[in-house]
Amino acid sequence: MHISLNIKNESISQKVLEFLSSFKKEDIQIETIDDNSAQKESLASFAGMWKDRDINIRTLREAAWKK
Repeated sequence: MHISLNIKNESISQKVLEFLSSFKKEDIQIETIDDNSAQKESLASFAGMWKDRDINIRTLREAAWKK
């Protein structure tokens, strides 16, 4: 299971991390991500996604409305 939390209050986020850190490392994996870097990474993952593909609105509509 993967759970994502966006905690804006720094003191609350520290308390949550302390609580989660009390579990065994085999049971829970903690990964903290800076908001700015997460947004940049998610956008960067789409770069070149449609490269070398002939995609346009007509072909998308034809594929979506096949009978």
